[in-house]
Amino acid sequence: MTLDVIFTLDELEAAEAASANPYLSNPARGLQLLTRLVGQPAAQEAQRAQLARLHTLIHQDFIALTARGSYPGEAQALRQLLGLEEALENLALFPDLASKTVVGVGGGFSAGKSRFLNTLLGVDLLPESLEPTTAIPSFITRGEADIVALNTFNQRIPLDHDALQAITHAFNEHYRDSLGEGFGFAHILKLLMLHQAQLPWDNLAFLDTPGYSKADTEGAALTDQDIAHRQLSEADQVLWLLSAKNGSIRQDDLEFLRTLDHSRPIFFVVTQADLVGEARIGAILDSTRQAIEQADIPCAGLMAWAAPLGTEQGELIAGDDIRDWLEQLDGELKYTRHRRTCERVLDGYIHHNQYSLAGSRKKLALLNTLLPLADQLPEGERNTLRELIQEQQNNQKSFTDLVSAFSALKSDMLAAVVQVVGDLAIDAPSSEETLLKALKYHDNGKHELALACFQDAAELGHPAAQFNLGLYHTQGLGTPKSDQQAIAWYRKAAEQGHAGAQFNLGTHYGSGCGVKKDSSQAVFWYTKAAEQGHADAQFNLGESYANGEGVPRNEQKAIAWYQIADAQDHLAAQFQLLQLSARQGNKDSQFALAICYEKGRGTVKDIKKSVEWYRIAAKAGHPDAQFKIAEHYLSGEILPKNSAHAKSWLEKSATQGNSAAIALLKKFEKATWARRYDPFNWGK
Repeated sequence: MTLDVIFTLDELEAAEAASANPYLSNPARGLQLLTRLVGQPAAQEAQRAQLARLHTLIHQDFIALTARGSYPGEAQALRQLLGLEEALENLALFPDLASKTVVGVGGGFSAGKSRFLNTLLGVDLLPESLEPTTAIPSFITRGEADIVALNTFNQRIPLDHDALQAITHAFNEHYRDSLGEGFGFAHILKLLMLHQAQLPWDNLAFLDTPGYSKADTEGAALTDQDIAHRQLSEADQVLWLLSAKNGSIRQDDLEFLRTLDHSRPIFFVVTQADLVGEARIGAILDSTRQAIEQADIPCAGLMAWAAPLGTEQGELIAGDDIRDWLEQLDGELKYTRHRRTCERVLDGYIHHNQYSLAGSRKKLALLNTLLPLADQLPEGERNTLRELIQEQQNNQKSFTDLVSAFSALKSDMLAAVVQVVGDLAIDAPSSEETLLKALKYHDNGKHELALACFQDAAELGHPAAQFNLGLYHTQGLGTPKSDQQAIAWYRKAAEQGHAGAQFNLGTHYGSGCGVKKDSSQAVFWYTKAAEQGHADAQFNLGESYANGEGVPRNEQKAIAWYQIADAQDHLAAQFQLLQLSARQGNKDSQFALAICYEKGRGTVKDIKKSVEWYRIAAKAGHPDAQFKIAEHYLSGEILPKNSAHAKSWLEKSATQGNSAAIALLKKFEKATWARRYDPFNWGK
């Protein structure tokens, strides 16, 4: 009798790994590894004291201050500060990261990140498996070969290659009975640092993040999605992987990337291309590119990559070569933006409360104008008025206190950040300095240099730089035209209150250029810009109300916005007001409208329409319009030449005292007499 036992490939690989790896085959060695990984740190360094200070400022002072008010970007601001704290901890423990451009490698669970990095970099470092491996973020960079784990106590633990390979779910499975179902190395390790002497790029560090879509342990303080989001937010560049087996990029991938809202375009890689065959790759790349564009996610490149099991090097199958992109990044000077990140987050709160303070002052000034009328109001309304005034006075004190408190917190946080960074990295220039440099390049016609500076200042959060970067992408200055990238930067600036960006974003929604047409969104952004005094936005808002696009049709509101734009000498608004008034029978407006058509002022030049409105105004008795109609009858260019009609209109105009009509009428009569009595000399 024989017994047939069938094992899966994964089970055979796990058995082979367990027999070859001393940490899996020898329980004593496995326990020793665990003991080292959970060891307590030695005495705190001076640098650690500053990190502890920053931790207190973020987790206590900042959170306490935010509880005293409201801020629309509060969740994102906290994520940015937590990411800053983690990045500074990594910098203090691994100083060589300071000069490296960090390329965060993200993707869904089992997208093949470890396999891709191993075959791209030509190394055999990261554990590979089609099953879950580990949720520990791992850095790979050039340096003297070593492997270091950072535990939750911020202690560096050196590891050998076998220990690294053991830190996977194979370890969990092997010691399940001893460790329990809930154990995972992500509970005790923060990150892994892998130095390799032979890497293609000297100035890059690759960050292998957890698969954001992996199921997490119930009750975990941080999910894999939280870890991936924080790590990728802090990375300088993002490389996103998706499996060819899915046919295209998944909707949850796009949703994750939208919430990530990374400042630079993302490079997309379709992995496991060898599993679907070359015939399907083109269609997969096309559908992926289309989905990325529709999601308004800026794209640095898209390629398909094959790395069959058993091969050490991967292969570009189709699309853009990621190695060209990485070569470019490797040649760029790396600045630290930690101080700028801190400034941007705290300045957001400061400006928000300053804006709220200004708004409260306007409301209080308006309420104070009603005070002289208070005695004439019923008692209930009088009390309500006093309560509203007191509310605004309280608000002003609250906003003033918050501006002061956030300014002091900003100063304390910056001091801690500067102490941690020290001489480890070059601090990036301020966004204002970089913007001025960009504008100087632009004025000199050096668009590619200007683009790079606009990009740097925009990434530091400067709204004017973000707006200008959007214009560069719109016009194709120094870069290929891209409505998607333009919209992405307009949106960032618009959300910070930049009126020009708000208007441009509104026009994109209004036209459907680069984004799905949405008249209500167009009106939303026009209103934001119009309320800040943007004349074109005020005019477009008037047009929206006049035509009932995005809002119910309302002629009174249309006129109101036209008038506000007209006060800023907006020609198109003046033209629309003239049209409305002219159609209501105002002869002065009819005459002015005729001039607009004649000169192309506020509209397209149209002589025929000009004559039509001159005729309407002339019939209504406008002397200048009557004179203009007479001129047209004399010239015969638009109206048929007719001296009798010309004389009739000149007489009507002259009767009202029009001096030009009187002079021309005399000349006309003289010419008529000369023609009648001396036809040979007429006209001399």
